[in-house]
Amino acid sequence: MLDSRLWRRFDWLLLAAVVLLIAFGVAMIYSATRNEGNPAVERSWLDQAITAVIGLSILLLVSIFDYTLLRGLAAPLYVGIVAALALVLVAGVERQGARRWFDLGGFDVQPGELAKLTLTIVLARLIADRQGRSDYLRTIALSGLITLPCVVLILLQPNLSTALTIVFLWLVLIFVGGAERRHMAFILLAGVAIVVLVTQLPSFQTYQRSRIELLLGLVEEPGANYQSEQALIALGNGGLWGQGYLQGPQTQLRFFPVRHTDFIFSVIGEELGFVGSMVFIALLALVILRVLRTAMIARDTFGRLICAGIAATLFLQTYVNLGMQVGLMPVTGVTLPFVSYGRSSLISLMVAIGIVESVAMRYKKLEF
Repeated sequence: MLDSRLWRRFDWLLLAAVVLLIAFGVAMIYSATRNEGNPAVERSWLDQAITAVIGLSILLLVSIFDYTLLRGLAAPLYVGIVAALALVLVAGVERQGARRWFDLGGFDVQPGELAKLTLTIVLARLIADRQGRSDYLRTIALSGLITLPCVVLILLQPNLSTALTIVFLWLVLIFVGGAERRHMAFILLAGVAIVVLVTQLPSFQTYQRSRIELLLGLVEEPGANYQSEQALIALGNGGLWGQGYLQGPQTQLRFFPVRHTDFIFSVIGEELGFVGSMVFIALLALVILRVLRTAMIARDTFGRLICAGIAATLFLQTYVNLGMQVGLMPVTGVTLPFVSYGRSSLISLMVAIGIVESVAMRYKKLEF
């Protein structure tokens, strides 16, 4: 039986912010997909709501268990996720030239989303176990070797945005894990080398390269920035208070695609305006700050690194998603955490928050 005193340390503010984000997200997904003409798309809001209820149950269940038990699960979790990433290339569902999903009876599972959390746990254990026991450069190299298979397999799908997110996660964890000044040059060179290597791989598609070139203004191609341009128009339409829920012309007339996934923030900006957009951003910032707070009060390095990795992933996904809406980042498949439609992504995020809550509840030993 879980000691009732542990619940006093449960981060209810974090949970409230997550629930609000999901609830607002479901409402905006409904607005973005109604009258779509495709029943499967039109029921996206309901699928997201059902997934959210399941995810909340999982969050509470995960928070009950001591996060330190994940140390013993790190190895099998790693083997499992590498196997899943390899298998999806052969047996996964292909959509728009990418093979990223398993279709489990109408529920799509994307191993790449699960890989973010799995590698956070695996790398946190590796760095924590080796802290102070060996040269840190060896730890950096070993952690890079562990991360590399996942990055390569995800690039082969192809899924550049998820691969780079995992690289960013690795860099953050080795920095937080104990990097010193003498390590920084190595880390910087490693990051640059990885980016250069990725851009030279066959899996780095022509359209991905062209998106970056368009963003940097290296080439001009009329109509190539259609999605970003329509998203900007939608955001501009919103003004201060927005056009009103279900009333955004760009959204309701379907001027830009993937409104309920990649471009959900443009729907928010058009219908709820600047004020509504700032509320969403404030809630996302609150979630990230609460996760960072838990990292700071964690009772051990393992818990601190897990929370730091989760915060890093949330920050990068938020930054990239918002950045591509306003033309600061190339258009990629990065979703807005807790808000965009994505069932496997939402489940993975809820498990992650459950782990953060477990760390928060056990930040110090109970006194008797």
